[in-house]
Amino acid sequence: MSGVLIIRRIGPLFCPAMRHGPFPLALGFWSLASTEVVPNTERLVSLISEQFLTITGNVTALADPKLHRYRLASAAAARHAALVTRRYARERRAEEPEDLRLEELDPSFCEAAPQFLQIKNESRNMDEFDFVNDCCEPTKFDSLGNEQCFPEWPSWPVRICCAHHLSQGPSKSSYFAGFWRTLAWSIFESTQSIDEPPIAFESHVKSIMAYHKSGVSLSTELVGNVAPGPLTRFLLKNPEETVMVPHDFQVTKFGNHNSLRGGRPVISPFFQSFTRTFSDTKTSDMIIHFSNPLKSEAPQFQHFLSEGAGQVLHLVRRPSDMILSGYRYHRQDLSAGEEWLKFRNPPDCLSCDHEAWFEIFQLCGFRCSYNELLQNVTARQGLQAEYLRSRWDIVKMLENAQAWQSLDHVLQVPMESFHHDFNGTLRCIARFFFDQKPDQIPEQQFSADLERFLEESQGMSPEVLQSCREALLRGEHCTGPRSEDEKSFQYRATTHVASTVERSHLRAELRRTPGWRHFILLADAAFEALLLSSRTRELFGCPT
Repeated sequence: MSGVLIIRRIGPLFCPAMRHGPFPLALGFWSLASTEVVPNTERLVSLISEQFLTITGNVTALADPKLHRYRLASAAAARHAALVTRRYARERRAEEPEDLRLEELDPSFCEAAPQFLQIKNESRNMDEFDFVNDCCEPTKFDSLGNEQCFPEWPSWPVRICCAHHLSQGPSKSSYFAGFWRTLAWSIFESTQSIDEPPIAFESHVKSIMAYHKSGVSLSTELVGNVAPGPLTRFLLKNPEETVMVPHDFQVTKFGNHNSLRGGRPVISPFFQSFTRTFSDTKTSDMIIHFSNPLKSEAPQFQHFLSEGAGQVLHLVRRPSDMILSGYRYHRQDLSAGEEWLKFRNPPDCLSCDHEAWFEIFQLCGFRCSYNELLQNVTARQGLQAEYLRSRWDIVKMLENAQAWQSLDHVLQVPMESFHHDFNGTLRCIARFFFDQKPDQIPEQQFSADLERFLEESQGMSPEVLQSCREALLRGEHCTGPRSEDEKSFQYRATTHVASTVERSHLRAELRRTPGWRHFILLADAAFEALLLSSRTRELFGCPT
């Protein structure tokens, strides 16, 4: 990459999308009159980006002045790419102050991707190269981009180039919008379960799959973090003596899966996708916990399980509730939590699609973190940003729910079920994993183990956490289960649970966002249709 990119004004950063003056994130005045984009900047930005330094553990390098310089250069490149994208040009170029406009960006910014690809595929004719299909296709590479096109991940070019090309297709329309229309149509056309012969499956492998803001925290508590949790102790016969610590595993043709290190998800290939595993060394029993499964052209391990290699508990949630929960949680100024919320070089929105990344961070000229953005916009603007951030996870959840709705070895449980009847939902999950129908008389040992499991899980009940949250708001005292530290329990209650008044207010604001009309209302309806046509919950007596 070569060329020079010049910002023509020294002054505060104004946000063209807002009508209330300068964006509060402009901390003082930018003292950078010009920002050079020098050869090899793409590689340099990757190697000193906040993501890369966090992955490698080189936290002290975050204070390097070069990091700030390259962040501004890359932000300018991203801002320019948004302006010249046809979708944004009509809306933004007329509003952009003349002295804030950017000089033309050297077109070689995105040329490195096909060059990298050609090196990996020497026999391929690059005349047939298609940027979207070969480098960015979300159904092939999720939100990561093709590693053959973008070997230095995480980097800005993945987002800048992929978002630009995805919105510049033959119809000059949004790639995501086209994908969602196709999926929604297929869901409403086939909501009835099809009578098919049941798939033979192995019961030794029991798995739980959850999505960001759709059961990851709850399922983590149930399965266990570093030590086995109550569900793991219940499903595996003698975990105290024979269960292995979480470990990495590899399955031919089904990908590599990283477990926890030090109680936190491995930052590889990215934050929200991880797998933790507990295995019994005396039997072949195993429990596997997935967070945010990827879309990929290569089958992933969740597909292996759904095809009969094991049982799957699929935790799903109403899309509007996922967005409300995400907005509230992500705008909190937490001392500990998800690192991606603070990243500004490049800014991150977790597993969001590339077009959504552009729409979110154009609000601050690509110079703020996601957490900073949510703290400095109105609730309605923040909820719109969270809708954009969440929508790719939501369509993956709905797509999996549709594909598995008629499978007896996949139990799809909505998060609302835990709110309405926590113990009843846990009983249903227990019967599912042990293939025991409600009308069957359980063995005495099963009943005793089940009651112990229920007792150990009470501190995870949404109703208990909600009660604690309301008590704290009234200035009263609340405590959790005897096994949990009081401060830890109260922290979970305040950070993960919204008050009734706050939830009602945010839902009213969500209905006024453009995302409500364009996506959320239909996504909620698709969610309801899929739940009604999934037969396994009824089979094992889950609460309705």
